[in-house]
Amino acid sequence: MRLLRTKLKILIPILLVITAISAAVFIRQQKKILVIEELETGNVYREIPVKTGDELSFQWEHSFEHIPWYEYYEIQKDGSFILHTIAVAGFGAGIPAEMDCKYRYEDGLVYMDEIESVFPQFNWINSQTALKNIKVNGELLIQGSDMPHHVKMVLRIRNGFEK
Repeated sequence: MRLLRTKLKILIPILLVITAISAAVFIRQQKKILVIEELETGNVYREIPVKTGDELSFQWEHSFEHIPWYEYYEIQKDGSFILHTIAVAGFGAGIPAEMDCKYRYEDGLVYMDEIESVFPQFNWINSQTALKNIKVNGELLIQGSDMPHHVKMVLRIRNGFEK
């Protein structure tokens, strides 16, 4: 009986430590990191923790019409992005005008709501003039001018241990 108690006194703390380490590893793996990097070199420009339900928004200036263009996405559990809304000051070259969504006019902008298109990540060739900024939950993350002009960029979500 005494031997059993001694073994339990040793075994229980070891099991508790193993359980705590396993829980910490699991939680870290569940953590989402939003990354903006150069596609070809992997040079990272921004890296911040995010969570499911956070809003990601892009503000652009249309290259030909020179009107503002806003896109509003929600970060999904799987790390993808769902496009809910586009807002533009008018219509012209390349601006979707016949989408199957709800339209409203507010504060000088046309809003296209309930688009619900899914994007696994964003790949683009950066324009320091066209991309005004990227925000997370309304807070500035990066401006287009903070990244090199005419370079392939990627914005994606990675999990805790990924690199």
